[in-house]
Amino acid sequence: MRRFSILLVSAAMLVAAPAAASAKPTIEQAEPAGDEEMLAQLQAAIAALRGELYAPGPAIPGWNVGGADPDAELLAAGADRHYFLLRAAGEPPSVIILTDRRIADFVPAEWQLVDSYGSALDSVERPFLQYSVLSPRYVIGTRANGFRRDNVDCSDRISNAHLYELPGETMTEEDESAQLLFRMGLLALEGMTTCTRYEGNRASGWSTRPLLPDGRSLPAIEDPPERLTIVPAAPLAELMRR
Repeated sequence: MRRFSILLVSAAMLVAAPAAASAKPTIEQAEPAGDEEMLAQLQAAIAALRGELYAPGPAIPGWNVGGADPDAELLAAGADRHYFLLRAAGEPPSVIILTDRRIADFVPAEWQLVDSYGSALDSVERPFLQYSVLSPRYVIGTRANGFRRDNVDCSDRISNAHLYELPGETMTEEDESAQLLFRMGLLALEGMTTCTRYEGNRASGWSTRPLLPDGRSLPAIEDPPERLTIVPAAPLAELMRR
């Protein structure tokens, strides 16, 4: 159950990082060119980003045996009354909601939609929503499919994604590329499956270990480590300030 919004933020950070940008082709590097050349450069940049994000590490022994099932705990507590918080040290938490409702249903009225991907009408078998901070000015919301494989949780498709701008927040130089980062991150994730092994319990929360579906680790996205907890349902803006 490594949630796709976190991967999308990770992908955006890789696109934005100067070292990463210099190591792979980008649209900005192109000389004046026709549509076909520009498309080829974009595809190369997305393929390089996907390769960096999903570069496999060593296989984890026993990866699919004995992992915890946080979704079962939250569903037992009541998914309409409880949400997940997913947090890395020093970072604002992401909010995960197990629901078949739409991304916009939980968004504060003042958040402004600036870009979208997919369709709110596209159905998935086991939907969940996730809201993650891209920067103080931008939040990403995704609707994706999750499923249980052996003793790990997996996600294999984003059906809909929104990029929201938060009014009143200062625009930084990095924010000027928010829509490009959003789009490139989504394209890099298309067709990919990511799994997460959890260790822990409801009282103390769960540690997370992102994996490929064959049990190999994902070093590019496992640091910093994250912790998943169950909290009472509350407005997004309140939860994401914790």
